[in-house]
Amino acid sequence: MNSIDMTTGYVGWLLSIIVLVLICLFGYILQNSVSLLIRGKKAQGIVVGMENSSSSSTDILKAPLLTPLVEFVTSDGEHIKISGQLYTSKSSPQIGDIINVAYQPSNPKNAQLMLWKEFPLVPAGFVLGFTIVLILMWMGGILISNDLRLDDPLHLLPKLIAHFHLNPVRFPVLIILFFAIPACVLGTYVTSQRGIEMRKNGIKTIGFVTGFERVYSKTNDGETISGEFPLITYKDKSGNSYNIHASTTKTFSRLKTGDKVAIIYRANYPNKGVVNTWSEFWIPPLFFGFVTIALLFLLFLVLSGHQRIVPVTGDPEIYTELKTSGVSAIATVIKANPKTRHLHYRIELDTRKATPELADFVALESEFAFWIPPATGEEIKKGDQFRAYLDSLKPFKEFYIDFSQRLGFDQNVKSFDEEAAIEDEAEKVIILKLVNLLRTCSAYLSAENLSEIKGLIKENNLSLAFERLVILIMDSTRPHPLPLLKLDWNDILELGIKLDINELSEDEPGFWEKFLKFKTGQNQSIEDCLQNFSNNSILLRNNLTARK
Repeated sequence: MNSIDMTTGYVGWLLSIIVLVLICLFGYILQNSVSLLIRGKKAQGIVVGMENSSSSSTDILKAPLLTPLVEFVTSDGEHIKISGQLYTSKSSPQIGDIINVAYQPSNPKNAQLMLWKEFPLVPAGFVLGFTIVLILMWMGGILISNDLRLDDPLHLLPKLIAHFHLNPVRFPVLIILFFAIPACVLGTYVTSQRGIEMRKNGIKTIGFVTGFERVYSKTNDGETISGEFPLITYKDKSGNSYNIHASTTKTFSRLKTGDKVAIIYRANYPNKGVVNTWSEFWIPPLFFGFVTIALLFLLFLVLSGHQRIVPVTGDPEIYTELKTSGVSAIATVIKANPKTRHLHYRIELDTRKATPELADFVALESEFAFWIPPATGEEIKKGDQFRAYLDSLKPFKEFYIDFSQRLGFDQNVKSFDEEAAIEDEAEKVIILKLVNLLRTCSAYLSAENLSEIKGLIKENNLSLAFERLVILIMDSTRPHPLPLLKLDWNDILELGIKLDINELSEDEPGFWEKFLKFKTGQNQSIEDCLQNFSNNSILLRNNLTARK
């Protein structure tokens, strides 16, 4: 067997090895810290000093990078000093602060400061993130290319794709949600923590409106818009003066030059003061929180199936459970274009099988905008029929086409629009015949009956118009005039069948039987008239001959 035809190809093996190596690297990075956190002994240490790094920070002042030096006592009474793993220009722990420590009794110098920033989350997160992105790209490749060589050795990714009913449109939507939801959660946390920390530890002062600034900006249409914002000046405890530009505080619309404004700033960043109002602190976290809830709700709808992004695709790994639980049907191709990956089809019940659970189902028509042609290499064209499976509860939403099961060919397949156009043309022909029949009979109908039938035809109630007209003809005074005798009753019979009056009468229950009996009598009357006319012609010819 050719290696390309193998269920799991070399590309899948290579990607599997890379992912496995990255997962092992992720575990190696976190192994020591997580082991100490779970199994290590805990102790309290005290910051006794700061340890310098050989490198310097990138700040203008080129301040040295620092990390806390912590001393703790083991359960055996041994005094151990360890330094942190993270060096910063200004270490947040100060000398004398208490910090929890986890250590190995057999090797107490292998200790871990119980601070989040001391854990190697950044390198581990980078490796994990790269692994996730690689797996997502791998799944996207499986969905888009339908290349069997991309399958993983354990077939986990196709099972994951089938479980979440993924397709080339649904998959990117879930990926966007996968990144957007954590980003909004992070935005909610950061902005809310900023507000809480500012309100709790911020330094309050008073600022003054010293003027107004007009801010200009251009829209996408090239138009220039502007807004006027107050310029607020305040001073910190050291007497340094700072300005706040273009604040979004709503109450600024009523401020005037010289008005006092409450300002709050952090001691470490006196130049980043904000107006001390509710809107400045809580509108951003409320916005991010609302978006987070909305995206989570959308994710729930998509994963639960309540919200469908696109119809079910033809991917063999999707909805395979319908093969055993679904109702058998027939899918007929209306139009197929493998180059643009477009497939137009309709699904109908298999009339060869009894389907009582879908008694009300007639047919469905849909399109695959991201159709993945089967890898058999056999061309799919209009009229090709394949086995389809329908969900008995939601046949119009849950269905699956198995392109590996060819059933036959129907060269006369038509879309719903084509059938509707044919029905419209057939209806026009019926209306024309009804109008001609009414015109022939109009001289023998009352003005009231004539108006009634014209109204029924105008209202498109053709069956009732036909029945009323034929009843009037049958009930008219006999012998029938010659124009009525010359009517083509076989054509009228065919017209009634097209209107389904032979199946269901619109006005009189026994109409069709009465009509058939009348038609037979009319045909006999016509034959008698023709025979009498022939006999009279022969008699007249004989008389003329005798006179000569």
